[in-house]
Amino acid sequence: MASIDPIYRELHKKIDESMPVGFPASEDGTELRILEMLFTPEEAKIALTLGMAPDTLKRIHRRVKKAGISISLNELEDILDGLVEKGAIMGGGYVYVLFPDMNKDIKRYSLAQWGIGISDLQLGRVTKEFAELRQKYELVTFYQEFHRKDRSNQLRTIPVEKSLTPEHHVSTYDDIRNIVNNKVERISIRECICRENHDALEEPCKLSDIRRCCINFNDLAEVTIGDGSGKEVSKDELFELLDEYQREGFVLQPHNTQNPMVICACCGCCCGVLNMAKQFPRPTEYYSSNFYAQPDPELCTGCETCVNRCQMEAITMVDEKSKVNLDRCIGCGNCVATCEVSAMKLVKREEEVAPAKDQVELYQKIMEKKIKFLEH
Repeated sequence: MASIDPIYRELHKKIDESMPVGFPASEDGTELRILEMLFTPEEAKIALTLGMAPDTLKRIHRRVKKAGISISLNELEDILDGLVEKGAIMGGGYVYVLFPDMNKDIKRYSLAQWGIGISDLQLGRVTKEFAELRQKYELVTFYQEFHRKDRSNQLRTIPVEKSLTPEHHVSTYDDIRNIVNNKVERISIRECICRENHDALEEPCKLSDIRRCCINFNDLAEVTIGDGSGKEVSKDELFELLDEYQREGFVLQPHNTQNPMVICACCGCCCGVLNMAKQFPRPTEYYSSNFYAQPDPELCTGCETCVNRCQMEAITMVDEKSKVNLDRCIGCGNCVATCEVSAMKLVKREEEVAPAKDQVELYQKIMEKKIKFLEH
């Protein structure tokens, strides 16, 4: 690897240690090359004065001067706004989505973690070089940080609507219709960053041509509609889209909260979250889901539709009958929704795991676990 300015190693360490989800070092320094693409050395020095919690321009300016950087308040604002525009740090409306109690009339900035964070903020600006670095970093190094047994996951899986029956007694946070009808006031849909990455790699999605399948709710919807990255849709329009996503075979992955800001409609070929999970021999040990699929060999006709629908490669054919590998099944329900002979059903796990109340509680839990881990 070519020589890297030491400032990027400092910034990498700061992001890794101070954010809820870390930014682990790779063997070949891929993460440093990513930072080099996003920050100039001067910008990296300024970013080192930021923290996890958003801070005002004046307070950041005092720290910048203390760090020996001679820059005016207006110049600092321009640099920070430029970093926000590049998706390198948090700022603008996104800050207040994560910290809703802060005064929205005052500009604030903070560091961003890699995922969910910097990698997702690259929507609309992905180059082939960035896509190559992202894919390499996530599949070789980052997957072990994103999916951990000792911490809450940032995303979870909920079943597609057609796979559920009244007998399931589905909790409100596992019921997409309940979430939309009772917890949502405004909705937007955006392009999928994962599919944009794979398009840049000239590896287009094998499952579908659909690209707008990142669903945003409430405050985040307002921000994305305002900045032009999101298209506003009604609840009825969203339910039509969800039916379309279900027909295509997308996995529904909301934030791991009872009031999710985002629901991603994901495929097994492009989705970073699913592909990182598939790096483990038993992905379900690292996943949040309250269901799994179970076939009835007496009813199964061996049509293999479920095999083709499964985005986790959890279903195989044994003696011309479908068999589900429970180490890989994340309970998305797509195999159930298209089984014409009702041979596949969704089973609720004996021990149900409730998600965090909201995004703030989720990241507090992740950070608390991280601190305890580092202390030991």
